[in-house]
Parts: sequence; C-alpha cells; structure tokens
Amino acid sequence: MRKIETHHPRVPWSWVTWMTLPWISFFYIENISSVPLTFTLRKFIDNPGLIAFVGSLNVAFNFIVGMVTSYMSDRIWTPLGRRRPFLIAGWAGLALALFFVPLAENVWTLVALIVIYQFCADIAKPLEPLFNEVVPPAQRGRAATIRSVGQSLMNIVFLAVLVAQFDRLYHFEFFNRSTTLSGEALLYWIGCAALLAAIAVLFFFVRETPPPATVAKEPFVFRRFFHDVFGQRQWWNVYLLYSVPIVSGAGIGLFDPLLRTEQLGFAKSQYGWAATAGTVLNLILFIPAAGFLTDRVPRLVLLRFSIIARALLGLAFFIYLRFAAHYSIPFVTLIVFDVSASAFSACIALVWGPLVYDYIPSERFGTVSAGLSFVSGIAPFVLTNLAGVWVGGFTSLFGPQGRGTHDYSSIYILQLLAAGAALALIGYLRREERAGRLVRLGADASLMNKEEG
Repeated sequence: MRKIETHHPRVPWSWVTWMTLPWISFFYIENISSVPLTFTLRKFIDNPGLIAFVGSLNVAFNFIVGMVTSYMSDRIWTPLGRRRPFLIAGWAGLALALFFVPLAENVWTLVALIVIYQFCADIAKPLEPLFNEVVPPAQRGRAATIRSVGQSLMNIVFLAVLVAQFDRLYHFEFFNRSTTLSGEALLYWIGCAALLAAIAVLFFFVRETPPPATVAKEPFVFRRFFHDVFGQRQWWNVYLLYSVPIVSGAGIGLFDPLLRTEQLGFAKSQYGWAATAGTVLNLILFIPAAGFLTDRVPRLVLLRFSIIARALLGLAFFIYLRFAAHYSIPFVTLIVFDVSASAFSACIALVWGPLVYDYIPSERFGTVSAGLSFVSGIAPFVLTNLAGVWVGGFTSLFGPQGRGTHDYSSIYILQLLAAGAALALIGYLRREERAGRLVRLGADASLMNKEEG
C-alpha cells in the first residue's frame, strides 16, 4: 500500500477512509469522557457540582496543554513529521492511563487517572490539522460525511453493546481459575486497543511532507506565541465561530445519562438502546440529508436553524416531563425524543468542522488550532461547571422531581439560554463576514498573503 501523504491537491478516497480510522478512535475516547465517565464518577460522587467539576477536567487541559502542542506542531520538523509525534506520544500515554480507570478503588485514584489521561489526550491535539492537511479543501465536505458515517457505526456498537452492558459481569475460566470481567472495564479496555490501532495507522501508513510555508525548529517565545495565536481579528472571529456549537450545548452531555437512568428510572441498557436508535437514523437518514443540505444552504444559516430547533425540542421535552408526564414516560417516548434530537445534532456536527476550516489556511492549521484548543477548553469547562451549579441550584429552589435526588431535566432550560447566546454569536459573525473581517482564507491561501501584506 502506498503511504498516505499530506499536501496533495486531490487524494484517493481510500486515503480519506484510512484517515477516518484514527478519528473513530478519537470519537470513542470522546464518548468515554461523557457517558461512561459520568457513570464511573457517580459510583464515588453524588453532588452534581462536583461531578461537573471532575468531568470538566477533560476539557481544562485543552487550553493548558492543547494550545501549546497545536502551536508547536506548526514549528517543528522530525523524522516522523510535525503532527504525528504529538499524536503517537499522547495516545500511547492515554491508552496506558485509560487501562487503569476501571480499576480505581477510590475517588482520589480515579481523579488522578483522569488528570493523567486527559493531559495525554491533549498532547495529541493536532489530529484535526493532520486530517485537513491530508484532505484538500475541495474534498473536505464529503470527507466529513465519511467521518460522520464512521463515527455513527462506532456509536452503534458503543451505545447498543458496550454502554448497554456497562453493569454486566462476564465470567471466564482460565486454567481452572475463575476470572470476572465487568462491562465497564471492557468498555475502557477496548478504548485502549482502539488507540493502539490508531497509533499503528499513523506510524506505518501515514507520511507527512514539508508544507510550503513551514517554520521549522522555531524556539517557543511566549510573546510571539500570543501574537500568532491571538494577534489577528480574523482568528478571534474563527474562535468565536468554533465556540458556537459548544455554547449551544450548554454542558448537557454530562447530565443527560443521569437524567435518563436516575431521574427517569431507565436501565443503562435502555439508555444505550434509545441512543442507538438516533445513531442508526443518523447513519441512514440524517447524515446524508445534512450532507445534501450543507452543499446547498448557507452553512451559518443551517447551523442557526439546527441550534434553534434542538433548543426548542429540549424545552418541549422539559415541559412534557414536568407538567404532563410527571417524569414517568414510556420507553418509546424517550426513543422518539433521542431520535429527533439526533437529527439536529447531526446537522450541527456535519456543518461545524468544514465551516471552521474554510477560514484557515493550511500553513496556519497548527497555530489556529492552538486558539481552537483554548476555546474547546475554556468554553466547555465554564459551561459544564455552570451546568453543575445550575442543576444543584434549580433542585434547591424547586425540589427534586421524579426518581433520584436531583432535577437533571432542568438542564434543558439552561440549553435554551445558551442557544440564545450562540445565535447572538452567529449574528455577529455574519456582520463580520459582510464587513470583510472574517475571510475564507482556507479556500484561497493567497488571500492570507494579501491580508498580511
């Protein structure tokens, strides 16, 4: 097999498929950071604010570690290239730490492991720059669709099999000795194997070629770093654009599993099956439809519509739960809601990546990704902790509803408020683009030279 290379004007679709495999491993780890990690934390912690704080450690490192590694990946050159060293080293450490997470016997050990594996995860931050250096601009929209299909297939297995069997115990006999393996441990250890497979793909099948405008072996100077990452209004607008879907989510992912399992009383297996229904329809219906619309509807318009629709759907679900169903709903109702929410989330995710990288030239992928790491760290960190405080405060004011001791459904009200903030950001960015202060530099690198000249 010919090695996959960066900086080609057009690439075989087989290359795009191979580059999707590391992304599937990345998405698997992202899934672990939400649903399974929440269930693991819940074994040791009851307070929503504390769960939110520990759960947000996975994004805090984005602006502590991820910024520096992304920035430096534009400024080094090694025998392995400039992006792959960070990915291989980070994922190796992450796989090792992840192996021990289900073995933690107390909250302090668990928190220490979370800190280690999230630190390593953010060393591996330059995955998106590497992917977009392999895939040229003309193919990125369809590449995002392929990536979404791969993610959906992985989600089906993750939710319908692994999350659904989270509490199950498997018994094995080896040499007349009985061994027990939990579904929780199996889920985490498959993540280790996926990361090792991703490392193998990057090491054996990918080769980085020097970019036309690389800055090799430039020493790290904080003043220069700050200027490169934050010194242009174009980049500030790109960072705001990148934050729009994050803001609109309002940290809801961390408490969604607890809403379904604790407050509504569904089993983890039912949670997994309901989420799988949305994932399957994403694969066969929503992703193709979103891909079709992305090429025919202005992407900011499509993003705005999807954010509005998802927020209003969440508000309707909250009103139904609280005033009509009194937190006792049939399983089919949960499936209908999850499927509907998946449609709008699929549209947001499919538009998001290609839209952001339309505004970034290839030679600045690492530098601007440092700013994106800052945004993807500080925004979820603030929102996740705000969500924890919100759930605790709402419960104190209005009391718990349904089963359990906390009103996790109140997160949908926060999501509606956050969606309003996201829409305000979109309105601002549309004005900036019309005024020429937000330019699609990714489509024509020569525009960057004109701007800086």
